[in-house]
Formats: sequence, C-alpha cells, structure tokens
Amino acid sequence: DGSLQTEKVVRNGSATGKNARAMTQRELDIEKMRRDEAAKIVVAKAEDMIKIIGKDGREVPKKNQIIQDKEKKKDEKYEEIYTSMSKSEIDSIVAGCEQDKKRGNEAFSAGEYGQAILHYTLVLDKAEELPDKGETGDGQLFPRHIIFSNRSAAFLKLGAHEKALDDGIKAEKLNPTYVKGVFRKGLALHAMGRYQEAIQALAAANKVEPKNKQIKQALQFAEVRMTQETRKRMNS
Repeated sequence: DGSLQTEKVVRNGSATGKNARAMTQRELDIEKMRRDEAAKIVVAKAEDMIKIIGKDGREVPKKNQIIQDKEKKKDEKYEEIYTSMSKSEIDSIVAGCEQDKKRGNEAFSAGEYGQAILHYTLVLDKAEELPDKGETGDGQLFPRHIIFSNRSAAFLKLGAHEKALDDGIKAEKLNPTYVKGVFRKGLALHAMGRYQEAIQALAAANKVEPKNKQIKQALQFAEVRMTQETRKRMNS
C-alpha cells in the first residue's frame, strides 16, 4: 500500500570486520534456519561416511539401512504373493472371511456356540485359499489366529476341551503376542486338569496383559487347584 514498514534492529551484525552489518529479528530467524539445515546435511553426510565395525571385523548395518532392508523384503514378499493371485481375487476371499467371522461372532454373542463354530470353520476354509501359506503374525493376508482363538472359546463353551486346546495352540503358533489365544489355551488346559501347563500358559498371558482381571483371576484359580492337587497326592 506504499506505507513504510520498519523492523527493530536486534543485533549489530552477523559477522565481524568490514562485512559486519545490522540484523533484524526476521533476518536472524532466517539465518538460524539456514544454519540448522546446513547442520542436518553435514550430519547426514557424516553418517553415510562413518563405518561401524563389529567384533567379527564386519561392517555393522546402519539403523536406517536395516529399516530399508526390512521394508524391501516385505515389499518383495507381497509382490511374490500377488503374482500367484490377483488383488481382486484376494480381496474377494478376505471379504468372505470377514463376513463369516461377523456371523460367527453374532452367533457366539447369542449363545449359539455350534453355529459360531460352523461360521469360524468356514472362515478358516476360505482363508486356506489365500496364497500366504506358512505366514504368521502380520504376514497373514487374513488373521487366522483370531478365528482359531474365537473357535477355541466356542469349543470351551460346549465342553469340547481338547478341541479348544488344539485351536488355542494354533492361535498361539500363528501369533504368540495375541493374548486371547494364549489365554484360551490356558483355560482349556485348566479344564482338562493339566494345572501346571495351565499356569504356564496363563502366566504368559498375564505377562502380556498384567492389568487384565480375567486373566489374573484364572491364573490364581489354576494355582489354587494345583496346590489342592499336590496336597491330595501327598496325603494319599
């Protein structure tokens, strides 16, 4: 608008000698940003140049390189999977699995445990069509461990403890960090009177979720039954 703007001088120069000049706060901020960027570039170049040698005399991979390598392997793995089946085919199978999983959960909530088992079994049958054989954890195109865990819970409700244990073991094998699978394995072992093994499984679940009251109570109950059984043997 043609008006004159003034800025307060906050420092007498960015350099010394004949190059010295007065600087405003805005100019100081710009100068600081330039220095920070320059420092980042120097650090990045230094990291690329520095080699860390391990005790075996070999170069230790840098953290960024390790992450990049993992991502590359992950991408290559999924590329390999998708070459055997189109993405649309995989999405269709996964959608079918999700649908039957939902029906199984609804049946379980309604107390129709036999129907729940039927739907969970259909999910697992459909998931077998997916080209990710041998994958575990997040590598699965559909989380089978959740279905095995859910079916284990349904078997427990019907008193089919051996089948519940089998599904609990499968769930844990597919994803050891999925606490519900480990928990249901422990419940099945407890129901079968295998208290020592139940305590081990429930303790593992409790370690993952120490604030879970249901797991803690089941562990305490198993420990009580174990103590009772030990006393019976000693007194017999």
